[in-house]
Amino acid sequence: MAGVAAMGVTLTYNSQTLTITSFNVNDTIDTADGSHLGQPVGDRRQYVPTFVQREISCDYISTTLVTTQSAALSIAGPVSFSGNATITSSTIGGSVGDLIKGSVTWRVA
Repeated sequence: MAGVAAMGVTLTYNSQTLTITSFNVNDTIDTADGSHLGQPVGDRRQYVPTFVQREISCDYISTTLVTTQSAALSIAGPVSFSGNATITSSTIGGSVGDLIKGSVTWRVA
């Protein structure tokens, strides 16, 4: 899907729509050693995928710090996702002549 713009993406967490300026979705696939004692001598270890850990992070413009620990998260637009999420980090800050900006990262079940 080359050339698709990120404009039009909306993110809602705990029924609050955030004005996002950027977002990132990161999937990490965990693996487990599936080797067993019945394998022939000299055979390689067998690793099997166990589960995917998904983290979604975004930068946003607001005067509200996102603090609700776990709630429903929804992304709509060219990228879509819906599910329960838990905050792993959240910050907000501002400076003279600039907008108040925040950053939040969620771990998705």
